[in-house]
Amino acid sequence: MANIYRRGEIWWGRAQKGGEEFRRSLETRSESVARDRLRTWLDELDGEKWGKRPKITVDTACNLFLREHGPTLRPGSVKRYYSSIKWLTEQMGEKLLTAIGTAELREFETWRRTRGASAPTVRRDLACLSSIYGFAIEKEWVEVNPVSAFLRARKKRGLKESPPRTRYLSKVEEARLLEGAIPRVRAAIIVAINSGLRSEEQWGLTWDRVDLARKQVVIPKEIAKGKRDRVVILLDPAVEVLKSMPRHIRSPYVFFHGGPKAIGPTEPRRISRVEKDGSRFNHMLRGLKMAAERAGVSDLIWHDLRRTHGCRLLQDHGFTIAMVRDQLGHASVVQTEKAYAFLEVETRRSAVGRTNPGTEPPAQPAQAQPVVKPQQGRRSKKGAVAGS
Repeated sequence: MANIYRRGEIWWGRAQKGGEEFRRSLETRSESVARDRLRTWLDELDGEKWGKRPKITVDTACNLFLREHGPTLRPGSVKRYYSSIKWLTEQMGEKLLTAIGTAELREFETWRRTRGASAPTVRRDLACLSSIYGFAIEKEWVEVNPVSAFLRARKKRGLKESPPRTRYLSKVEEARLLEGAIPRVRAAIIVAINSGLRSEEQWGLTWDRVDLARKQVVIPKEIAKGKRDRVVILLDPAVEVLKSMPRHIRSPYVFFHGGPKAIGPTEPRRISRVEKDGSRFNHMLRGLKMAAERAGVSDLIWHDLRRTHGCRLLQDHGFTIAMVRDQLGHASVVQTEKAYAFLEVETRRSAVGRTNPGTEPPAQPAQAQPVVKPQQGRRSKKGAVAGS
């Protein structure tokens, strides 16, 4: 099955072969020319049966990649891929996968930078294209991935990820932040700091995964970014907040539109569907931003609350790196060590401050007491010593 259709003023071809759909720009405004080129393109696709590789465009590869892999990805990953693919197809959508090399990739980098994209953003776009090439290699549409070599070469000249964030809250900052937050945002912040849940794990949390008696929640493997379910231990402040939170009469979500109205030792109350529909939150970024402004806490994003949890486990609760890895759901201990290596630097800096004699005021030598010599009195006329 094949046909042509217009995208703007240009005709495109659409064909289905072996249960897969292919699309390609026919690079013409004439319908008759487009039909001729469609037949030529179909012959090229049929040539695959005789050992020839199909001529697949970037646009077609992106569509098939999202169709096959999209359902297996987390919502955040899908959003990131869609953002990158939008830029990739706008600049290179009509190009064949086999026609893209270093020159085309460098042109894409320059084009993205002129539109205000930072180096880490461009790198993520190209990493997305690299994943699509990996998919194309599996399909035997291409033999090599030109993006991986390009990224390695450009990494030495500035096209690399941003340095990892090391921001986490001190206990003083946490107290000010909670004081400046409205009740529902305060509840979410407390749970985030005292559970270390990822953003999607927290907003998608349902009550059936919460076990307050055992002080834990279970994150399913589909969300936990692993091959099995993950058990997350709740610290006491999170347990107390969850105990006090109201539940929706129909919604299964812990954080839903409509509550909690207050935090405290009150009995949980039910909120009727008339009040709110019980739909889950996708984020509380605005609430966090407003609370931070009121508290005078700068440079804070939601993920910093998760990092604060990891720091507290290492600094206050005596967790090992392996235990923190399991709590946070990292792929390996190496990832955890890299994420929290800055704490070791801070520890050494503090140790130097305590032990370096140059950082402490020098001790003042004891002042010698003046020696009081007895005065030689003068004798009076009566023979008494003066001053006695």
